[in-house]
Amino acid sequence: MRKPILSYVELFYDENVISWSKRLLSLSGLWPDNRNDVRFFFYITYVVIFTWLEIVTLLQNIHDLEKTLKNITLSFPTILIILKAVMFRLNMHLVLPLLTVVKRDVERGLYGSQEERRTVVWYNVAATLFSTSSALSLFFVPTLFYSKPIVSCALSKFNNCTLPYELPMKVKNIYEVTGVRSYALFCVYLMPTSMMLTIGATGADSLLVTLTFHLCGQLSNVAHRVRNIDVEPRIYFPEMRALVERHTELLRLANILAETFSSLMFIQTLGLIFSLCVVVYQLLTTTESGEDMNTIHFIIYSCAVILLAFCYCFLGECLINESSEVQAACYFMNWYDLPEQYVRSLIFSIARSQKPSYLTAGKFYVFSLETFAVIMKASMAYLSVLKSII
Repeated sequence: MRKPILSYVELFYDENVISWSKRLLSLSGLWPDNRNDVRFFFYITYVVIFTWLEIVTLLQNIHDLEKTLKNITLSFPTILIILKAVMFRLNMHLVLPLLTVVKRDVERGLYGSQEERRTVVWYNVAATLFSTSSALSLFFVPTLFYSKPIVSCALSKFNNCTLPYELPMKVKNIYEVTGVRSYALFCVYLMPTSMMLTIGATGADSLLVTLTFHLCGQLSNVAHRVRNIDVEPRIYFPEMRALVERHTELLRLANILAETFSSLMFIQTLGLIFSLCVVVYQLLTTTESGEDMNTIHFIIYSCAVILLAFCYCFLGECLINESSEVQAACYFMNWYDLPEQYVRSLIFSIARSQKPSYLTAGKFYVFSLETFAVIMKASMAYLSVLKSII
């Protein structure tokens, strides 16, 4: 039974580490190694036009609370997508040193033993599953919003019922929709929306997760090698020197990663809190009114937001734990068999490992499992305020 499970796990193993992130970011021209300004211009122009039409519709329906909340549910994430794309475009050159090290690690080999391989594969598979599952789930949500009005209109015509042409997305009409032809043209224009939103929502996040999990796997390898290092002085010194240099390099890369994505993750965190608050409020409202289809939509949406928030916090928790593990590895090795001058050098390694690496959101939040609880509490607190006001 164990062998088939491992073989299935291997299907998600990416030997090049960054393949999925490269695919997603290349579609919008934002891959750091090979940026495409023309592709990015067309991508950001399409999303900006779509967002502008959403905002116009939001302002027109500002007097209607139900329509306003539905518009906010879709328009707020698209605004975040634009901000994330622009911010990543400005900072993506900072990621180039990390990509260079990843390519070098792939050429040299990501692991040196079976135990190291298990750790590397686990983190690699986790990054791949995040990229694929988040892309599929975030593609599925706008697709539901897109398909529901079209199906309703089609069924009304099939049953000889009169029904206004409701657009797949809550956006302002560029022209008056009075017939099947004009309705079909507008649907064609909005058809790429799900793919565009998915690329913007998951591209930079996928790269963040992939690079962070890669660093976690390599930090785990450093700790494993320190714990099992040969204490023979002639062997110990060159090996320990190489491990210290590798540890220093990984910590430097972790700092670069945190600096690159700090402002982007701050925007994302605020978006998660606000989106979860609004979506849960609409979920409670639709449940009371008995609208089953809308209830299903909001359940899927809220689950996707909660899962995304948990993934970010779990990601930060893994980086904190793995960067702190070297300290324990230095302590539990056979240091008592080393000469005194070598034992003193371990003190510096332990002292350096006492300050773990971590991911931050604008220098305000440190991503960890504790932060996940803070995000949930903040969302529910704002939900209570929203319910008391409305």
